[in-house]
Amino acid sequence: MENRVAIVTGGTRGMGQAISIGLAKEGNIVVALYHSDEKSAQETLAKMKQYSSASDVIRADVSRRESIDSAVKKIADRYGRIDILVNNAGIFDFCFIEDITDEYFDRVYNTNFKGQLHMMQACIPYMKKNRYGRIANASSISGSFADCGLIAYAASKAGVNLMTKTAAGELAPYGITVNAYAPGIIHTDMTDSMIAERGDVQVKQIALQRFGTGEDAAALVCFLTSPGAGYVTGEIIGVDGGFFKVQNPCRAYEYAVEKGNAAE
Repeated sequence: MENRVAIVTGGTRGMGQAISIGLAKEGNIVVALYHSDEKSAQETLAKMKQYSSASDVIRADVSRRESIDSAVKKIADRYGRIDILVNNAGIFDFCFIEDITDEYFDRVYNTNFKGQLHMMQACIPYMKKNRYGRIANASSISGSFADCGLIAYAASKAGVNLMTKTAAGELAPYGITVNAYAPGIIHTDMTDSMIAERGDVQVKQIALQRFGTGEDAAALVCFLTSPGAGYVTGEIIGVDGGFFKVQNPCRAYEYAVEKGNAAE
């Protein structure tokens, strides 16, 4: 299918930027939504246009339904179709249970969960019209296991997991697949401070012994949103280097070094 139109929320920074550029490289027309960073948006646009001249960036607030509806209508009116939705926008922030306020919880949940729900609701009619669609939602390893200080974030991502599976069932009759990608620690500006603070400890729990890159996540998203992934739906797929899949993976590296055959 030529000239597929893709929307990527939070698509101009970090992991989202890598996804937007990756989809453009695949030949899609990509519209990357951004909240406020105009400089990053223009940098992303220039990179996307190297591969897909019709791509664009649009400012939108995915925590506000009226902003979502306006942006999606503008995109549909301009291109005449919407084929791919990547719900990448999100808020990652530590806050312990005793410090959580209604305002804080609503800010995280409105972006991470309701924003994805409202984006799907806005895009689904256009996908149903063509009986084709690919939706990839940003989950997280935190949606599957507890991490102190991440109650609001983890709750929003656990909700995304169940929403993804339910939506996969509801939208299957229309040729629309719905999956989620669950990043571990991806090294972006959003995780810089956390990695600086405790990265030396966390990396030892990653089987591949490194933090992920935006390109690692983009490779998975590009597959999930491709025509070739037409028989994959309702999946929550980790892109985490094997983080917490097995305890003490560092021991395997120590053993390999001892035997003299560790990978470089």
